[in-house]
Amino acid sequence: MRAGLCLTIDVEQDYGRAGTYGVLDKAAPFIDWIREEKIPVTAFVIGRLFQEGHPIIDSLLNAGASLGVHGFSHSPGIFRDMHTNHADEINKGLAAFERRVGRKPAGYRAPAGVISRDDVLMIDKLGFRYDASVFPMRRPIRYDFSQLPKSPFRWNGTGLVEIPFGLLTRRLPAGMSFINLFGPKLSAYLARRMTAGSHDGDPAYYVTDIHLHNLFTSYQAMGCLPFAMRLIYLAGSFTGGFPTLVKFVDSMRHQGFVLYDLEAYALSLKAEQLPVVNMDCFDV
Repeated sequence: MRAGLCLTIDVEQDYGRAGTYGVLDKAAPFIDWIREEKIPVTAFVIGRLFQEGHPIIDSLLNAGASLGVHGFSHSPGIFRDMHTNHADEINKGLAAFERRVGRKPAGYRAPAGVISRDDVLMIDKLGFRYDASVFPMRRPIRYDFSQLPKSPFRWNGTGLVEIPFGLLTRRLPAGMSFINLFGPKLSAYLARRMTAGSHDGDPAYYVTDIHLHNLFTSYQAMGCLPFAMRLIYLAGSFTGGFPTLVKFVDSMRHQGFVLYDLEAYALSLKAEQLPVVNMDCFDV
């Protein structure tokens, strides 16, 4: 089976913590690219943007993107670690999505990949069909999902399908921040190596995480970041995030990857046929 590349983008405030949305106003080249090249993308959008009727919503829909919920506010103070409960963020994000889009969402992604046992049970009860929050790695203080499968599974006691992120190495996710640093060709090589060497078999997907602030820069908003994070984003801005993404996709195709819509892929899976994973990872 040929491996598939699933491009996903988290649509939120600048750098996930600023009080501005300036980078969203620079998104036109990305929107034009996915529309004109028919690039399948699943966008996880914070509820506040649905609530405020931000024009990025219509731009994504008109470009053919699938939409999911990305919490409501994306506040770092709320999404602290995998033992915290985020019920209010989930409920408000869901309600804002339904009011703006006019239907129930199928997919959820937790801000910063911080999801808890309570969250999993709640989004299953609310009728979400799939979750795409888990980085199958350890992030000190935040979470440790390093023992979870790297291919789709179902959480025990639920009908919820989990679609984990891809990894560039055992400790680094396939996020656009690192793709900007490594460059498109090396990143595509690492992606192929991780999929080919997966002990879960030959996965049919590889999930890449993008933010608009990985593609376009707001130097003013960047001032709110801790120094180390600012250096990472500055380094990425020098290589040009959006051109790097286009080259990365081309390199992945050269490596034999086929583009998939994550949401369509997730909904095509039969939950009852997936491996079942207990929630004892949340007891760490």
